[in-house]
This record gives sequence, C-alpha cells and structure tokens, in this order.
Amino acid sequence: MTYKPQCDYHIHTKYLCCADSTMEIPAIVRECERIGVTTLGITDHLNTLDNLDLHLLIKEDIEALDTKTKVYFGVELNFTGADEQFAYNADVREQYGFQFAIGGIHSTYLNAYDLKALVDVQHRHHLKTCCDPLVDVLVHPYWFNKYEFDNNGWPCFESMQAVPESYARELGQVARETHTAIEINACANLENPAYSSQYVKEYIAYLTIIAGEGACFALGSDAHNIQQLGSIQTAWQVAEQLHLTADRIWQPKSPCQMKLLPDTSGTRTPVQVVDDA
Repeated sequence: MTYKPQCDYHIHTKYLCCADSTMEIPAIVRECERIGVTTLGITDHLNTLDNLDLHLLIKEDIEALDTKTKVYFGVELNFTGADEQFAYNADVREQYGFQFAIGGIHSTYLNAYDLKALVDVQHRHHLKTCCDPLVDVLVHPYWFNKYEFDNNGWPCFESMQAVPESYARELGQVARETHTAIEINACANLENPAYSSQYVKEYIAYLTIIAGEGACFALGSDAHNIQQLGSIQTAWQVAEQLHLTADRIWQPKSPCQMKLLPDTSGTRTPVQVVDDA
C-alpha cells in the first residue's frame, strides 16, 4: 500500500539569514501543524564553521517547544569548493548535537557555460554526497541558482532531458547501496517559478527512474518563508505518484530532543529523555 507521508525534513529559519523573519521555530511548528505535518526537521545551512554557534539558537528553541509534533535538529551542507568536502565532521555533529544532515551541490563550479560539463559536475557531486557517511539525504538534484545563471548571462537549465538516463540509474543504485535518501524537494524543483511544467514532468520521470533502482526518498519543502511551508504537500503528492511505501520514505534515526505533549487522540506519546552529551 502506498504510504501517505506527513513529514518535512528541509526547513530554513531566520537565524542564519537564509530565510525571512517569519521563520521562527514556534511559528514554523504552528504552521506545520495547520497543514498536517506531524514530523519535521530544521536544516539551516552550514557552508563553513564560522557560524556554527548560530545553530545553537535553533537547538534551544526546539528544546523549548511543547508540541505533539516531532521536531528534529538537522543541518544542510554545501561543498567548500568543486570536488572538495563538506565542512561538517563527526566532531561537529557530536559537539552540537545535530540529529541528521542533508547536503549537496549548490553551484555549477563552471567558469563558462557548457551543458554537458554542467550535468557532469552535478552528477559527480551527487555521487560524492551519497558516499559521505555523515550525510543522510542528497538535496535537490539538478536545482540551480537562477542568479548564478543570470549574472553570467547563461541560458537557463530548463530540461531534464540533458541528464542521461544512465546517470539517474547510477545515482539510484549508489543511493541504495549507501543508504542515502534522495530528496523530493518542493520549492527548489517542483514549485520553482524558474522551471516550466514540462521541466517538472521530466523531473518526476527522473525521480521515477531513481525509484526503480530501489532508492529511498526524503521529503522537504525547502521553505524560506512561512507561506512556502505548504508546498510540502506537492512533495507528498509526488511520493504517492511514485508509489513509495513507508519503508522507502526516509526518517531520522535519532530520537527527538524536545518534550512531547500527551496525544489526546486516545493514546499517549511518551516523553523522550535525550542525553546531549
């Protein structure tokens, strides 16, 4: 039976100036509850180690919550350069208490436009992400920053037909073997105004190929303002379209850090005590 997900594991906040001022933890949780999200993850960017302590503000707000919604403390990683590494490491994870990590490529790393090279660089970094044991989810494959293209005067990336089917199959196989989830991203890929309906159709076909290789998927809105949180329902619809069962929808393995309120629906949710050490 197809699983009906109610999760969102890619949400930004105001704390690192990535999202707008509406994205405070209590407001995020209230809006998620309104749209039917029962489990969510906060995942602000960690591009370098300079702003690590700002993530502690997020953690403090999560720990202060009283809600039936499960809220996880995650992080989104970016490469420090072409074919380089993530700034994230096991010591950072343990010291700051991150419960999961999503990551991927956020640039073309090109000096001149070349469509084949563009796709090749993306694919290479997709595989590299999957092979990193500290990364749980590969984020938004084949999302591109429109500003980078506009500033360079490059034509927009507007068709997934530029991606060989063999690349999709290889990614699905590597993701399956490394137990890395592939993200179904609402704002970056499915509802991005820079992409046409034809692109979205082709993108879902690309995800279908990956699914055919047995990969698991994570679902994320990638919301940067409070209104965008509702876009997660589009990712849920695509998951249903792919006929994903519950065991193929990624969930964090770490227990929640916040105290859960009793579930008044007839059963009680136990309070979890978490050792942050």
